Amino acid sequence: MPKSRTIRGAFGLFLLVIAPAVMAQQQSSSTHASADQERKTGDGVVPPGVKLIPQTPPAGPPRAFEFPNAAEKTLANGLRVFVVTDHKEPAVAARLLIMSAGSIKDPANSPGVAEMTANLLTQGTEKRSAKDIADAIDFVGGSLNASAGKDGTTVTLGVVRKDLDLGLDLMSDVVLYPAFKAEELDRQRQQLLSSLTVQYSDPQYLASAVFSRAVYGNSPYGLPGEGTPETVQKLNRDELAEFHRANYSPGDSFLAFAGDVTPDEAFAAAEKYFGVWTKKNISSNAPILPSSLSGKHVFLIDKPDAVQTQIRVGKLGIRRGDPHYIPVEVMNRIFGGGYNSLLNTEVRVKKGLTYGAYSQFAPHLYAGAFFVGTFTRTEATVEATKLVVDLLSKMSAGAVTPQQLNFARDYLAGVYPIQSETAEQVADRILTAAIFGLPPDYNRTYPDKVRGVTSSQVDEMAKRYLSTDDLDIVLVGNISAFRDALKKDFPQAVFDEIPFDQVDILASDLRKPKSAEAPATPESLERGKNILQAAANAAGGNALTAVKSIIMTENGKQFSPRGEVPVTVKWTISYPDRSHGDVSYGGQSITQICDGKGAWIAVGAQSHDVSRVLGEFERGIALFGGGWGLYQGVLSGKIAGNFIGETEVDGKKTEGVAVQAPFGNVELFFDPATHLLAAARFESVTPQGMVASEQRWSDYRTVGGRQFAFSTVSYRGGAKFMESTVSDVQVDSPVNDSLFAPPKIAPAQ
Repeated sequence: MPKSRTIRGAFGLFLLVIAPAVMAQQQSSSTHASADQERKTGDGVVPPGVKLIPQTPPAGPPRAFEFPNAAEKTLANGLRVFVVTDHKEPAVAARLLIMSAGSIKDPANSPGVAEMTANLLTQGTEKRSAKDIADAIDFVGGSLNASAGKDGTTVTLGVVRKDLDLGLDLMSDVVLYPAFKAEELDRQRQQLLSSLTVQYSDPQYLASAVFSRAVYGNSPYGLPGEGTPETVQKLNRDELAEFHRANYSPGDSFLAFAGDVTPDEAFAAAEKYFGVWTKKNISSNAPILPSSLSGKHVFLIDKPDAVQTQIRVGKLGIRRGDPHYIPVEVMNRIFGGGYNSLLNTEVRVKKGLTYGAYSQFAPHLYAGAFFVGTFTRTEATVEATKLVVDLLSKMSAGAVTPQQLNFARDYLAGVYPIQSETAEQVADRILTAAIFGLPPDYNRTYPDKVRGVTSSQVDEMAKRYLSTDDLDIVLVGNISAFRDALKKDFPQAVFDEIPFDQVDILASDLRKPKSAEAPATPESLERGKNILQAAANAAGGNALTAVKSIIMTENGKQFSPRGEVPVTVKWTISYPDRSHGDVSYGGQSITQICDGKGAWIAVGAQSHDVSRVLGEFERGIALFGGGWGLYQGVLSGKIAGNFIGETEVDGKKTEGVAVQAPFGNVELFFDPATHLLAAARFESVTPQGMVASEQRWSDYRTVGGRQFAFSTVSYRGGAKFMESTVSDVQVDSPVNDSLFAPPKIAPAQ
């Protein structure tokens, strides 16, 4: 039997190329006869002298694309209705998008409400049971589904034309009159908990969840829309009914019809079934938006039994309505948006480090994220992570090739019409343009706009959005196998290590509470006491108890999404609880005052009473200079602590002590060699809510026989927030008590 082999290219297509050396032989009649026999037998044997070369056929000329125009009408209650008529098939798709009912509207600390509310829409109404609804739509071969995303809740209907009235009757019933029956909630809850149990044991899921929280911080965009096992357990019927009452509004909703229905028929049907939907006023304020990251932050989620490492690398991206969206999409298609992208070619095809690597921009209404996702064997973790970052750097440096650009443009422009053929796809395209405020001709002109993207635009987008100066990196795997090597390759990064089973997606620092992790015992309390006492003695011992005041000047900068802001502060501290700060913030003068009972901030001619955050001032006073006020409390026996284990800070082992102080709970980490305070972790009150914060102290110098930290770096939500250096310290200089009096100026209105 003759040997045969099959060779496949990227698209399974080949050109048969005849080697020049045997061209003359191919002209002979015997060869022609042989070739004729070859074609007749079809045995797949490659003739002698013939070479098969994989080659992608050239792209054909662009075909005209006509996206249909939509008729539009707004009902009296504010519901916007869109209709695209297509009589080719006797089917109709309807899409209702409620933009005021996304998971970003979930109650604080209770993710999962929006999604469970949506899940229960089709599980029973005031007049129909879940079985009634399912039987009715199944009987006509239709579909009716509801789900919640970040920005809104979507209800979808698909039926043939003759059953449109039945379908819309069911659709309006589940949207307007859901019952939220307790037994259906319990059933849905158990199904979701089973799924979440599997997900939270999956490194792939946890890597993505941690990355989302790292990038979005305390913005609701970073929270899991389905909730967590803890929040799902607490969901109750009244909470879902209230979410529905407060957030389901026709004035914030869009209804699109596509298929075998005329505009007049669709508008009449919308009025009949949704015209009774009560109009209500719902706040359309944007949610808390994430702050841009400063520097590289590496999250190491330790799973010692893992044989692979899940890798996520990225940062904030763009919102869906951003004018850069199309050139960014072309740029990402080149970098990591397909199998033959730069990313997958280098990481998988050439290096063999993974079975797949991809990048994606995930845009929402108000914000978005960019991320790279891949995985590799444990021993290749550092190589793969560094390669991803290096490829991002290379892409952000520009110089995209014409071949890369042409392929990306041809693909995106060519696939768009294919993805706009069904009634469901057309309805989705219409809603996308409407809810994100895109131009009316967006869908029709999309292919042309893609083809119009230039190499300079791609280079500009790559430079803007793929820069590696600021990155969040999440690695889930056997951390001990690559921790040290990784730190050598990323020496400037901030590292945060968390055991796999101690991750808390809802916590601002992503950690389960220490109290749950390490309950106090007589041994841990005694060790905590000894660590605090050793720290107080190392910082000055009894010489600290005599300190009444310090006056210090520090210079530094605050990091913000708008850039770096220079900050200079002259502090006057009167122990135990009074402070006065004269601040120059980017050239603006600000005064901060605390008299131990209240706190104020004065800006120009206005003062603000901020006594509600008095604890923020008290904690600052206690920790100035590396904890002088704290040590006074330790030496007087007023402050004790519980040993909570060892952890790394700036690459060095530290001993942790949890302290319950008058200014709040704080975790303190001490250098076991010097016994001095290296870092503190706590929850800060900010305009955006509670934020996980960390302060780190270094450059200790002797001041009057006591150790004082001259360098401080602060982090909020994992991102560097501020750094400062002390230029002068005076101990027990005369202090005027009037400095701590409340501002005697007109309060802010």
